[in-house]
Amino acid sequence: MLGDHERKEPMFYYVRMEEIVPEDHLLRLVDKHIEFSFIRNKVKQLYSHTGRPSIDPEVLIRMLLIGYLYGITSERRLCEEIKMHIGYRWFVGLNLEDKVPDHSTFSKNRHERFSEGNIFQEIFDEIVTQCINHGLLTGRHLSIDSTHLRANASFRSMEPIVVEMKPKEYIDTIKRENPVESKPWEPDDEYPHRGQRINNDTHRSKTDPDARLSRKSSKSATQLSHSATYVMDNKSRIIVAADTGKPDLTTDCNIAVKQIRRLKWRHRIKPDSIGVDKGYSSGEFIHALVSEKIDPHIPVRDYRSRNDKGIYPIAKFKFYNDRNVFICPEEKELKYWGVHKHSKQHVYRARTKDCKICSSKTACTRDRARSLSFHIYEDSINKARQLNETKEYRLSQRMRKRIEELFGEAKEFMGLRRAKFRMIKFVKEQVLMTATAQNIKRMVKLLSRKGPHREALAAKQLYASPLMNSILEFFEWIFHYFEKLYSCERNCPIKC
Repeated sequence: MLGDHERKEPMFYYVRMEEIVPEDHLLRLVDKHIEFSFIRNKVKQLYSHTGRPSIDPEVLIRMLLIGYLYGITSERRLCEEIKMHIGYRWFVGLNLEDKVPDHSTFSKNRHERFSEGNIFQEIFDEIVTQCINHGLLTGRHLSIDSTHLRANASFRSMEPIVVEMKPKEYIDTIKRENPVESKPWEPDDEYPHRGQRINNDTHRSKTDPDARLSRKSSKSATQLSHSATYVMDNKSRIIVAADTGKPDLTTDCNIAVKQIRRLKWRHRIKPDSIGVDKGYSSGEFIHALVSEKIDPHIPVRDYRSRNDKGIYPIAKFKFYNDRNVFICPEEKELKYWGVHKHSKQHVYRARTKDCKICSSKTACTRDRARSLSFHIYEDSINKARQLNETKEYRLSQRMRKRIEELFGEAKEFMGLRRAKFRMIKFVKEQVLMTATAQNIKRMVKLLSRKGPHREALAAKQLYASPLMNSILEFFEWIFHYFEKLYSCERNCPIKC
């Protein structure tokens, strides 16, 4: 018999919101293991002591966290989802009769109140601190990588930069920085600058001035982008640092060094090794890691070998330190020329008249005179080159690829493929909150897997000294000894 259901809504419901949320639901686990009470103390100085009471800042942060956990990129849609979803209401702390804050509240707080502080960076750091207190990360071996984040701006917003120079000087500068032989880039769609040569030195986006033209590889398309950098703990895959910047290798290296040094004073994390890809194989970055007493696990590109076959390598030349010269196989001197300002290399050059009459010139150089060069941080580069042969380096490079999974998760499920906001400080908010959501997911997963006894490791923090660890282990041994002795006296049938 065909059933029929008459839709009839009762006047009252007798139900508890907490009973509807399953025990193993992500939001219930987050509410159980993550402490959010620190938010009020972080933003207390941003609110006035008079006037109408504002919306609880913890409610706003919890609402934002739901958006990042479930990939809801629109704040208008986020408010609608929370309004209809009982589980979301329970996690935020709103009952069925409470009014959900309007979406404009987020924008007003972002551009006015929260812009005065560094609240999103502090929230990210606090979650990392909680991970350390729970003993979830070691910080001994880290990995660093960056990815391009598509800017919330189009090519049509590009306009020439206003420069204070004469027209002839500006034209000469453009010609020098952009050789004629390079092919100008032209997009497929309607574009106001079609046929013109544009780059980051001549044009800016009036929509997002902090965005830059870039492409990840030669096969990818050129687009306006920002760069997002992650520093990951290899063992737990917890992100210990996150930042944004311009999408170029120099900026990526500078951000990585800044975050490594920040970890030492903010979380007292002193890694033994750091694994990165070949994009970070600059001499300055390698030297910065060596100066910090960190093993650089970096694929070093051997710039000393020449691509031309049949050309004498640098190994055929003898160096005399007392005279600071190289001697070629034909016993001619290559004197010190100076440091190249772009490549940061020491350059040695032979005299043209010596190479002109040399019988081995065709086997030595195809230029007028032979030159040799090596980096100003050659010692640090040699150390990195030696580490490339170790098993620790191979393990670090395998673990480094796990950071790509974090970027994939953030882009596919958390909306990090495209920036929601404009200007670098607001893009940084998105990157930090995305990394915070990823850390929270891994944190509750690890704590749920390990069980309640994991809380006993809170005293053994990452920055505890070896002496303090020994003292803690001693008192722990005494506790278990008396616990066992008391159990024996209580359960023994023979009262001896």
